[in-house]
Amino acid sequence: MKKINLVVGTGINESGGIATVLNVFNDAGFFKKENVRLIQTHTNLKRFFGINKSALFLSSLIKIIYYSVFFNIGLVHVHMSSRGSFTRKSIVISLAKYLNNKVVLHLHGSEFQMFFENECSESKKQKIRDTFSSCDRVVVLSKSWKNWVDSIVKDKSKVVTIYNSVPSLELARDKVIPGTVLFLGRLGKRKGVYELIKASVGLRKRFPHYKLILGGDGDVELFKKYAEELGVTECIQFVGWVAGSKKLELIETSQIFTLPSFNEGFPMGIIEAMSAGLAIVASTAGGIPDAITNEEDGLLIEAGDAVALEDSIAKLLADENLSQKLGNRAKCKFNSNFSLDVILPQFSDIYSDLGSD
Repeated sequence: MKKINLVVGTGINESGGIATVLNVFNDAGFFKKENVRLIQTHTNLKRFFGINKSALFLSSLIKIIYYSVFFNIGLVHVHMSSRGSFTRKSIVISLAKYLNNKVVLHLHGSEFQMFFENECSESKKQKIRDTFSSCDRVVVLSKSWKNWVDSIVKDKSKVVTIYNSVPSLELARDKVIPGTVLFLGRLGKRKGVYELIKASVGLRKRFPHYKLILGGDGDVELFKKYAEELGVTECIQFVGWVAGSKKLELIETSQIFTLPSFNEGFPMGIIEAMSAGLAIVASTAGGIPDAITNEEDGLLIEAGDAVALEDSIAKLLADENLSQKLGNRAKCKFNSNFSLDVILPQFSDIYSDLGSD
């Protein structure tokens, strides 16, 4: 009987980082190549007082049992973030191991370390250590994450760093609108949106053509009010959550991509911008320094430093040649290190190694 592999995570049609990663895998043909059955454990839609969510999770457990009993399972690839996601996926992992399956834990939650250190009791911390240690591989998104996960697992050799990836974007850079700065992500304090709007006060005075596009859901009304208080509503456009052709259009016409986050894994927005050849201004949070080297293929600042954020964006707005040079270097780096041709074979190797055991 041909082996199948189970991929367990949020719905492929949901919003958020895990869904985006799953869509990349699916669209690239990885699921078909590796004979994957996708099992959804969670949805953002709340119906019947949340009963639909509980029913969906219960059905995911039943599916894991069904496939384990009636099929030859290669491995169970579990995508996890923090808080509720950990609670659900720890149950999934315990069940999968009880059924004698190989398990790959793929850690996404940008705030997982903070969740572990600040929100968990000692017993829950031990539960996290035991869950991670029980897995046959733990995939993390950056070198800094690997250093931390190494400290809580019994066998460090099981922990591997594999970066996120996206399809290469071959977009016409002659459509760039000078002065346009793009942010994509859920609008919230963690993403540095307050600092970005604050930086816009000075940027608007220094560059009359400056325009900030905020693409994402989240605390939209809160930040609209903050922009109004600072008097920068005319240079900021809130476009909501964008995907597909609309997102490509925004990337194609923007001069700079920015992500001044306080916490990150290995953000999809950064590598999308790199693949498209945009100049990037970002913070040093999480795995961003794994992708961007300051002054070589982008500009990095410390999270929370609105002055440095303003100055770095201004540096690129004032010098379009520098902006283009950094963008071109970022694209070359993407092609060499983060393209699908580089990243997906690393997962195929894990599937092959564990599936043959």
